Amino acid sequence: MTDPDDNLPYHVEPEGDRFKVVDGEGKVMIATSIAANAEQYAALMNQSYRRGFKAGYRRKGAAPKK
Repeated sequence: MTDPDDNLPYHVEPEGDRFKVVDGEGKVMIATSIAANAEQYAALMNQSYRRGFKAGYRRKGAAPKK
């Protein structure tokens, strides 16, 4: 499950009978009718974010270092 205090870019937004995983820019990454699936996907995306981009492996808008 996602931690709202982490200020991470991916979160779940309910919309009617669907659940959307949305990034920090408001782009929908995936939509599903099962809340647990959306929460799991958001958690995996945030884990990847913490381990990669946020940890400094890549700079936003820059190519990977060689």
